[in-house]
Amino acid sequence: MIRSDSPRKVRGALEYGVDLDAPGALHAVLIRSPVAHGRLRTLDLERVRSSPGVVAAIGAAELAELLPSRRGDPSRPAFPSEELRYRGEPVAAVAARTLGEARAAALRARIEVDPLPIVAQIEDVFPEWPGSGEGESEHVNAHVLARQGDTERVFARADRVVRGKYRTAGIVQMPLEPHACLARVEEESWRVQSSTQSPFGVREDTSAILGLPEEQVVVEASWVGGGFGGKGAALLEPYALLLAAASHRPVKLQLSYAEEFELSRSTLPSTIWIESAMSGDAILGRRVRLLLDTGASLPGRDFATGYAIGFIAGPYRIGAVELEGYAVKTNKPPFGPHRAPFAPQCVFAGESHTDEIAREAGWDPLEFRERTAWRVGDETPLGQKVGPFGLEEGIARARAIRERWRKELPQGTGIGLAVGFWSTGTGAGGEVLVRLGPTELVIETVEAEIGSGSVIRGLVAVAEEISGLPREAIRIERTDTARGPYDSGVYGSRTLGALGHAVRVAVTKLLEELGRRLPGRGEVRLELLDGKCVASRGEARTGVESLFTDTERATSGMLARGRHYGRGGEILAERVITGGFFGYTDFTAAVHLAAVAVDAETGQVRVVRYAAIADAGHVVDAPTYRAQVEGGVAMGLGEALTEETLWSAEAELMNPGLLDYRVPTLLEIPPIEVEVIEGFPGAGPGGTKGGGEPPIIPVPAAVANAVADASGARVRELPLTPERVARALKLL
Repeated sequence: MIRSDSPRKVRGALEYGVDLDAPGALHAVLIRSPVAHGRLRTLDLERVRSSPGVVAAIGAAELAELLPSRRGDPSRPAFPSEELRYRGEPVAAVAARTLGEARAAALRARIEVDPLPIVAQIEDVFPEWPGSGEGESEHVNAHVLARQGDTERVFARADRVVRGKYRTAGIVQMPLEPHACLARVEEESWRVQSSTQSPFGVREDTSAILGLPEEQVVVEASWVGGGFGGKGAALLEPYALLLAAASHRPVKLQLSYAEEFELSRSTLPSTIWIESAMSGDAILGRRVRLLLDTGASLPGRDFATGYAIGFIAGPYRIGAVELEGYAVKTNKPPFGPHRAPFAPQCVFAGESHTDEIAREAGWDPLEFRERTAWRVGDETPLGQKVGPFGLEEGIARARAIRERWRKELPQGTGIGLAVGFWSTGTGAGGEVLVRLGPTELVIETVEAEIGSGSVIRGLVAVAEEISGLPREAIRIERTDTARGPYDSGVYGSRTLGALGHAVRVAVTKLLEELGRRLPGRGEVRLELLDGKCVASRGEARTGVESLFTDTERATSGMLARGRHYGRGGEILAERVITGGFFGYTDFTAAVHLAAVAVDAETGQVRVVRYAAIADAGHVVDAPTYRAQVEGGVAMGLGEALTEETLWSAEAELMNPGLLDYRVPTLLEIPPIEVEVIEGFPGAGPGGTKGGGEPPIIPVPAAVANAVADASGARVRELPLTPERVARALKLL
């Protein structure tokens, strides 16, 4: 069935961030640092201001005039006045009548910098795992440590210890649409339309950076041409608003595609060490060590470190576990989340290691996982009880698929298995306003559809189930942060879980109120008859408009507000030594199989088949859910085989474009089998589980394990380029 936004997208009738415009709007360009690290000695914008078409040019010196008596977050200055932390950091901005004039003017800025030492890679700070006391380096912005059981004792009595070191690369989110926004400042209202996954998140960030009250900043989301985690925080909005304040004109600011690569907060490179103490098929203990490159990060990256590190240990019964991680600042742009933030990289390391220990012990890797994987009621390393979980069922289905493939595929084809898990993000708040009118049900939200269907289809599907109305009678209406109900954003597989619950609550309130106005007893449902909304109770049918009060008729219908603030899982605080660790709301399994052919002369890897088994809890729209799984696999294949950001020793991005940063083409995506498991309820409405993140999580690990199965070569670094595979095969 066609999604409601599809016809408009095909016709090009939707307004995305890059399409935003206004009468008299200026075009803006950022003036950026020429070095990765330095002390700003001179910033002279006089030649910029005298350039043709320029209306405003601003840097740190102009902030006091534009923001009198306001003080923003000192850790996040709009423009740096002293230290430059990364190449391309905005030091000023210019607005002109045309984009060409703005670009030409920006080149005339005079910037003089005293260079400072550059930290380009994790290894510049920690060539190996830091020893005692070394972790107190000024380059560390987060440290986490948790422990379950006596790891020293179990490692001392182990039959064998298996160790591995793994590296992962930075990944660019790669939306088709770069970041873009349009800003206006009118008296006390600082308004911005933006291609964003989180309007309230942008409002919060922008008000903190500019030192403005949150209620003074109004954010409205446009349609979003892809986000994948990269559009969840403020990026361009503060600069556009400052230029709008300086010029008294609307200002459009949009990144070029090269700038999208350089500034859009791609995901984090890492080095991971794992060692497991083994006795037979039992994992007595596991130590995990993580060094995470956060770039010139903002404070608070311990969330990325403390949340992600749990995925490395894996969903296995382990006697004792120690998890330790450091977030390391480098002179690269601040990094951020990518679809399933850092989980695919963690699972690549953890599942590669699990495959290795199984094979070393002489076990079939699938059977090893069957024997050791979490079951409902087991305990995580942080003491949380495992809830309904489709992992065991997923592995059983994987066994059947693998046996079929072995009969169908030619000899020499490697088959790799990997498992992963995720948690539906129902916390952080979700609210909607639902209006029942004479002919339709309207769901009012600040959130824009980012492409996954979670807003335009997922919320509608929940309203369908609860109300009884068909989808053509249910509409999403988007508003801004000044008028709309609060929600934290479309990210983290949380939209259906949090906002879906809010829709369920609001629609249920409407049905209950209709029940009070109707005669009789029993369940009330809604129907659409001859284009009108009708309330049904038993055999009776009543047009809803006749049940409205005079006020409701005057305001287009009955209103109900729904809100949902979920609770995360509880962990045992005594197991946390330092830093922030987080429990899981629910347990969503993903079990994947990859079949690959490896060229023994070149190291080229070709994925010939793929199977994704998804623990969905309850599916509210099957075509949309399957599309999410297929899209996650396709994106994961890029992480597995081709995608990585390449940085020079001077912390300069060497491949800021699609010629050198390679994403898979359609011809490189194999047939994808999708199997959906229902019946293990999650935290979302009706037992749904998040579907956006889980499908990407096991992909790099499944491909790496398939390469090892096909060739005997274990590649411990992402992506699995022909050169790295060839080196593992000892061809180079």
